Amino acid sequence: MSEIMQCDLDKDEQLRVVTFEPSGIQIEIIDFEKWKSENSDSQIKIGSFLKVLDGSGNCIVTVVRSFKMIERKVPEAMEQNGYFGSFIIDTQPIGQLVLGAEKKFLKGIKNISIPPNGVSIATKDDLNVIFSNEGNTNIVFSDLLLNEEITIGVNGNKFFSKHIAVVGSTGSGKSCTVAKIIQEAKLSTDATINNTHIILFDIHGEYPKAFPNENMLSIIDGSLRLPYWLMNSEELEDMFIENSESNVRNQISQFKYAVIENKKKHNPQINITYDSPVYFSLQEVKNYIINKNNETQYTKDGTTYYAISDEKIESNKIPNLWEIKKFEISTGNSKHDKLNEKVSKSGGFTGEFNRFISRLETKMNDDRLSFILSETNSRGTSFSTDDLIEVMRSITGYNTKSNISIIDLSSLPFEVVSIVVSIVSRLIFDYSYHKTKIRESNPTPFMLVYEEAHKYIPKNSESKYKNTRIAVERISKEGRKYGISSMVVSQRPSELSATVFSQCNNFVVMRLNNPEDQQYVKRLLPEAVISYGDALSSLEQREALLVGDSLNTPCIVRIRDANPTPHSDDVQFYTEWQKHWHKVSFEDIINRINLKKCCEE
Repeated sequence: MSEIMQCDLDKDEQLRVVTFEPSGIQIEIIDFEKWKSENSDSQIKIGSFLKVLDGSGNCIVTVVRSFKMIERKVPEAMEQNGYFGSFIIDTQPIGQLVLGAEKKFLKGIKNISIPPNGVSIATKDDLNVIFSNEGNTNIVFSDLLLNEEITIGVNGNKFFSKHIAVVGSTGSGKSCTVAKIIQEAKLSTDATINNTHIILFDIHGEYPKAFPNENMLSIIDGSLRLPYWLMNSEELEDMFIENSESNVRNQISQFKYAVIENKKKHNPQINITYDSPVYFSLQEVKNYIINKNNETQYTKDGTTYYAISDEKIESNKIPNLWEIKKFEISTGNSKHDKLNEKVSKSGGFTGEFNRFISRLETKMNDDRLSFILSETNSRGTSFSTDDLIEVMRSITGYNTKSNISIIDLSSLPFEVVSIVVSIVSRLIFDYSYHKTKIRESNPTPFMLVYEEAHKYIPKNSESKYKNTRIAVERISKEGRKYGISSMVVSQRPSELSATVFSQCNNFVVMRLNNPEDQQYVKRLLPEAVISYGDALSSLEQREALLVGDSLNTPCIVRIRDANPTPHSDDVQFYTEWQKHWHKVSFEDIINRINLKKCCEE
């Protein structure tokens, strides 16, 4: 049978092409009543797929976007109940079904031969060809909404190696969608652990239920430890220095000097910079600041000394300031009784750092921040630079041989959430960058999942989010070169960093109620799928628009159930209110609050 005949046999003579353009095809149902009576089992809906046979025997696949009715006048004698006229269907072409020994679907329409020879509804077999990717790298986490017997094959390499955006209003099913995608990503064909590496920033504590056997990192059980010396210069200054104070330049200058010199003291074999991720003693740095705040001097025989009664130390000898010194007060023009010299305030900062020191002490004594400001490691011994290996093994799941590391941000004080995201993102980038430089190193790509990303990667320019935004934007722009991709999850995409969102190549767009978010997402969608944007406010829970390089064509799908699901179900208020009065264990709740008090206040 010829290729033309293969497609022509399916065409319906009641459907014909009215206009044909690369951006749109208009199709007419000539006699609706006749067509309906002869095709009672066939339905054409918004979003249905039609086939148009071109002059060379291939089929153009087009999607129904809208329709309009054109009435025809008929003689009174022929009037009956029913509609007399035709329907004009506006459709959008998405690709071609190439016929031959084996059907295959090609994106886009090119090399089209005219005239069109017939129109028919795409069959189930056609849809399977359209939505199944070739090769063995497919993952499946959804089904076509119009026909849930059609599974949607997503090319795993194109999906995970390019950045992903999952967006939708609260209650649209984002958490279950993220869980399902990750569960499909880590599936192994045998009983052994595979090479999946995913780090998930869990801002609501939802995902341990979905991944019970994976690497959980939380400050509640002490499993999350990110020592302060891993922070870069901007993060350190954000943590300890208040930019609004009048002497901020002096604070930064002395703090920077102390950190660099202390890093040199503890790491004599390493070339040190302010940003080097190597150990330094925060206590010794604080002691240095206290000493500079209290420093007084005297000059004898042309040499300047610290004004300390029981020691004779030349000024500007840094190693002698790592421990707190007892400086004598200034005597003005008089001589000090013990030193027999005039003691002056020159060289020091004379109380200028009082607030700075108070802030350092407050942070260092805050139990909530012990996971980041403690001087000791998980073994109870003093940190050293070598502990970075153990920190990296913990973050990446290598210490427990886990595919997924879940970092519980819900247990953190909110003011350090962005710092934790920044540190981990930067460490993974540096790790992956340098790993690619090691010859004969096996590829170990990572995906970082940023839940509720708009909360710590916002588009606004607030300084407290600057470092996180820089770290994540660097991954968005450069990460793929070094085997890092990201999944950005947000219910307010319009509030998210434009750089991060615009670098995404694959989108899972769920229901969006906010008009600002709808317009923002529509502007980023490819021109060919703009018509789908009108459906964003009417999608039901776990329904989504899939768009991206990993798909043959954009489509609206139903996301499959995650197994197990994350702990994200909404409380059914009215159903619960109709039940009998529940007893509540206030003791357990208060004990839980007190147990977490050091972590959450």
